[in-house]
Amino acid sequence: MLYTDGLIEGRTGPGRGRLGQDGMLTLVGRLLDQGLAGDDLLHGAVTEARALNGGDLTDDVAVLLLDRPPGPCGPGDRRS
Repeated sequence: MLYTDGLIEGRTGPGRGRLGQDGMLTLVGRLLDQGLAGDDLLHGAVTEARALNGGDLTDDVAVLLLDRPPGPCGPGDRRS
C-alpha cells in the first residue's frame, strides 16, 4: 500500500496527535485481521482515517494498493 502524507497527517482526536506511520500500520493491520482486502481495504483505511480526524482530511489523499494473485509465480508460469 502506497499513500500520500495527507492520509497519515490527519488528527486522531481533539488533541494534537496525528495518525502517523505507526498508527497507519496499526489501522491497516486491524483491517487485514477483519479480512478486508483490495478495494474494501482501501476504502476502510481512508474511511477510518477520516473518522479519526473528525471529518474530511485537510490535505490531498492518494492511496494505491498493489497485489498479486496467490499461487506460484516465477519464470515459465503462464496465466490466462
